[in-house]
Amino acid sequence: MKEGWLRRRILWYLRRGYVKRMISRRKGACLRCGGCCIGCPAYNGKKKSCRIYRFRPSICKNFPLTPEDICKIESCGFSFCDE
Repeated sequence: MKEGWLRRRILWYLRRGYVKRMISRRKGACLRCGGCCIGCPAYNGKKKSCRIYRFRPSICKNFPLTPEDICKIESCGFSFCDE
């Protein structure tokens, strides 16, 4: 997920309306598989958990922001429906 880091921040801080529309189309729930967290420095690979979960930033709480965020994750519990 490292490759989308910059794109997600640009969207999160500069295109909030777009992000809100995308999140409104999002369905499902996190399966806690860790597939989206692997590139994050706060991810503990041995325990398969987030080191800062209770204090994680809003951008993490709202992940995935767009369908591109999960297109390479096969086991993700989230999906995006058409408008």
